[in-house]
Amino acid sequence: MYMNIFPGARTIALRRDLDAMSVFYEERSAANRRKHFKLMEAPMPGLSFFFHGLILSACEHFAIDFITRKYELSHNSAGNGNGDGDVLLQIAGRLPQNYIVRNSRLMGKWGIEENSSNLFFQLVRGKSFWMQVLLTEESFYISVNGFHFVEYHHRLPYRWLVGIDVHGDVSDVVVNNFYVNEYPILLSETLARPLACVYNSPVIQWVEDGRFLPREWLRVDDAIATMKKLHKIHRSQITLPFYGRIPEIEKLTEGRAIRIEGRVRLMPQSFSVTLQRGQEVWPQPTASFFFSPSFLRNCRDKLGKAIITRSAFLNGCWVNREVTRMHTNLRPGSAFVIIIACRQSYYEVFVNSEKLLKFKHQMNPDIVDIVNIRGDIRLWEVVIESFAQSTARLAIGRALANLR
Repeated sequence: MYMNIFPGARTIALRRDLDAMSVFYEERSAANRRKHFKLMEAPMPGLSFFFHGLILSACEHFAIDFITRKYELSHNSAGNGNGDGDVLLQIAGRLPQNYIVRNSRLMGKWGIEENSSNLFFQLVRGKSFWMQVLLTEESFYISVNGFHFVEYHHRLPYRWLVGIDVHGDVSDVVVNNFYVNEYPILLSETLARPLACVYNSPVIQWVEDGRFLPREWLRVDDAIATMKKLHKIHRSQITLPFYGRIPEIEKLTEGRAIRIEGRVRLMPQSFSVTLQRGQEVWPQPTASFFFSPSFLRNCRDKLGKAIITRSAFLNGCWVNREVTRMHTNLRPGSAFVIIIACRQSYYEVFVNSEKLLKFKHQMNPDIVDIVNIRGDIRLWEVVIESFAQSTARLAIGRALANLR
């Protein structure tokens, strides 16, 4: 029955006993119940839970269990904290392995563990942690220290939720809950950073007429290696996920472009670039352009072959979605320069000086105020390229000059 309702419920059919390492952590943390939080009313979509605590200096493992009535009855009857009741969601931080496990338990058996994420591991021994878990109709959204971490699709009915148990190697745990309209709650370190603007750009000249291609982009990897040898540049890595704010007076309109520089990781699954309005993850913000390469893992596929997805999100649904398998210059371990140029009626994407695709505008592009980049890449630089400064910026500059 549950398989027809919840996308994640199919894993219930593959219930299994825990592996030896998971059993060790489960038994170790079960005896260290740090916090019990009981819901006072039935949960509804939009309910958000907030967790703050201190990770012990010798921490091996801690877990947050979203529990059911059967869980409470089982643990009360067991008397030693080792009951086997149903768990809607367990979020378990394993610090020696540097990953966070998500799973569900039904009738004493656990489903298939989920432990992958595009967000780098953020839990540190001896430091405090901050988590937010949002309940929606289809899934739980989980953020760590202000960054969206992962989405976990319901395997059991969320209406079964009656409380939360926190146990393991943490202390000073505080749990709160209230309803929200947006997710995640942003912290000062997760706010979008303003994007720099490059004026009189040769990039734009090349994009417009193709005659002024920056010479150093003809062979990106060789150029970067040479410049590093000469100590002329230092590539500092930008933390992902990246949110860049487009200045109000430098909107991404016709004649402007976004330049993204970075390197694809050695074993990539995918990455994405989204031009959107607003920084929230839920509800899904309006997106003028979504661009996502997914990398093929078949050994027979040619190096650089990828599945390119592009779309836009408008009025609550994805529109004009196109998925194409194509050869690109985006190769595992290789550097790249991506140009997204705004034309009058479409976006045009270039990768390492080669034209890749066009995407027709589904809305006015000047609504975009955020560039969102996430996935399996190392990010070095994101800037807006323009022929000249906007009229508004020039006026502001003249006014400041007159004041001086």
